[in-house]
Amino acid sequence: MNFIPDEIKKTGNYFCTWDSQCDEVYFRDTSSCDFSGRDAMCEEFLFGKSGLLNSFDGIRGDVIAVLDDGWDVPFGAKDSRLFGLLIPDDERFPSLKGLSPAKKLRALSDKVRAMGYRGLGLWIPSQVPTIVNGKEVSYTPEEERNYWEERAQWCGEAGVMYLKTDWGKHSNDPEYRAMMTDCMRRYAPDLLIEHAFFGHPLFESEKDGHEMPEHVKDFLRKVIPVSDFLRTNDVCHEVKYASTVDRAAICLEEAQNIEGKCAVLNGEDTALISAALGCAIGIMRHEFENKRKYVPLPPRSIAETECAVRWQRIAPPVPANIGKVHISSERLKDIWHCPDRARNLWPSLAEGDYYVTAPAAVSRNMPLPQVKAEGEKPYVLCSVHPDSGALCVSVTPRTFFDRIDVTPLASICVKGGSVSAPVGIFGRFESLSVVFDGKTEGMDVYAQNMLSSDAHKITDRVSLCGNRLTVSGELMEEIGKIDGGNAIPAVVIRLIGKNS
Repeated sequence: MNFIPDEIKKTGNYFCTWDSQCDEVYFRDTSSCDFSGRDAMCEEFLFGKSGLLNSFDGIRGDVIAVLDDGWDVPFGAKDSRLFGLLIPDDERFPSLKGLSPAKKLRALSDKVRAMGYRGLGLWIPSQVPTIVNGKEVSYTPEEERNYWEERAQWCGEAGVMYLKTDWGKHSNDPEYRAMMTDCMRRYAPDLLIEHAFFGHPLFESEKDGHEMPEHVKDFLRKVIPVSDFLRTNDVCHEVKYASTVDRAAICLEEAQNIEGKCAVLNGEDTALISAALGCAIGIMRHEFENKRKYVPLPPRSIAETECAVRWQRIAPPVPANIGKVHISSERLKDIWHCPDRARNLWPSLAEGDYYVTAPAAVSRNMPLPQVKAEGEKPYVLCSVHPDSGALCVSVTPRTFFDRIDVTPLASICVKGGSVSAPVGIFGRFESLSVVFDGKTEGMDVYAQNMLSSDAHKITDRVSLCGNRLTVSGELMEEIGKIDGGNAIPAVVIRLIGKNS
């Protein structure tokens, strides 16, 4: 019995090369400030015998491969005015030299698909380059539109699947981003375009629970409707859960007032949050992190991300305006002490204590969870999928000064599950109760590790009473153990009638 289907859904999930680019360059040289992650990007880095894209065997078909900053500029490029050409650089990709721009992109797309990935994605800035052949140039608004229409045609001809639109001269201009989207939808209708949450990795408003500035909310109201995906954007790894929970809650709340076309949120590398809130995943972690020596952080588990991607074969991401969103008024405060570190490390922060607050719980299409704990609580996120009826709950970690990714244990109760649909569980807890829409007595309970293809009966190890199922954290830890127990447990549960 296998609860995770082989069928791959259209999710917009991707693997982004940026963190791995930084790991590669910083591994080579940590003594100099004169380097950039973009200088790792080249053909050999991606496709060579030990290249970056030779990973993710179990989920390559589920994800797009997004080539990040650096792919279309010469090595050593630093002047921001050079970026936005959308033509693979000849020195970085020598096998493409001599081809037309569209054929270069097609060849890149074909290479990525041949490796088993869903398709090719590209990072682009929100601007056109204003240094061309060493000369300063300027464009009228009409000329900029023509520029993006031409690039859209190239992408359409080449089968480029995704554009990750990031920084640039017009990154905080929602009208410019809308223009870029319009060009892509006209000339590359199958291409997906992602825009990004406004701002810095650590907003002042994220600290101590201050309200997000109105100009940020106004930006979101305008950009969410013109995005296929909206990324919660660059956050500090050490407080990634708090920052992403907060930003996801803000975006989901703003999306409630949007009718019609609406972005799907992308929770970037916090796959546990994305799985629980119906968001896409922008994978940044990679086994190259084993080389990391420049930041005192353990490598992030790839298996953990694979679990979330596999869960989304059951419950794929949905637009941010689908279903009712509930946000807890209780806010939790994470604190991180940033040690003295090289100024060339991103994000560049002075030594000191940084605070980030976020809602204690967020839910979609179901009530907020009930969470009880002695002392600190974890973040608890949950949703019921509008199509499959699948319920997902994630118990996500916290950061306490110098203890990163710590999960306080709690007793949790969630209400709204369908007795005939699967339940996805991510995280650690004391106990978890799921209240279903029908009686559970007389049914058998099966559980399956997210990375497994076999479910096992656990009826005699759980509690069934009325319409409530209760499982212990100890049992979920045992069944959902992944990556040698270093990663957060991940389990799929189903109730099945004994006569079925």
